[in-house]
Amino acid sequence: MKALLRLLSLCLLLVAASVIHAETARPEVGPQVRAYSGSEGLKVWVLRVGPRTANEALIQVGGIDHDWNMKIQKMTMEMVREQPRYSLTIKGEKFVALILDGEGGGEIYLPGEAKARHVSYSAELSEQGSPEGFLTDYLGQAKAPR
Repeated sequence: MKALLRLLSLCLLLVAASVIHAETARPEVGPQVRAYSGSEGLKVWVLRVGPRTANEALIQVGGIDHDWNMKIQKMTMEMVREQPRYSLTIKGEKFVALILDGEGGGEIYLPGEAKARHVSYSAELSEQGSPEGFLTDYLGQAKAPR
């Protein structure tokens, strides 16, 4: 009887450990954070999240007076005329937030703003980015109360 209880306890412990591991498993991320900068301190950071085939990325915009300032958002990436476009759904509608031109530049679109803002690739900002740190910030933000 004691052996059966020990076996049952061990099974429950293994199940609990696998549930905890599943909850804390981190998604795969790309090898580098790509960063772009614009005028007046505008910065945009992009990191692939999940498998390449998922076409998803984490996008953070900083240096702006906007609700999106420093908020990391998960977006879908699609290629249109060889240009990556990053979008998310806002109030049930697809909103394209970032279009990169494939030549080191692009445009960021912010909800409520009439004009896009131009950004250019920044090797210096990109080198400062940590993919795992970026993911940690996103996961922490997702757990924080809003």
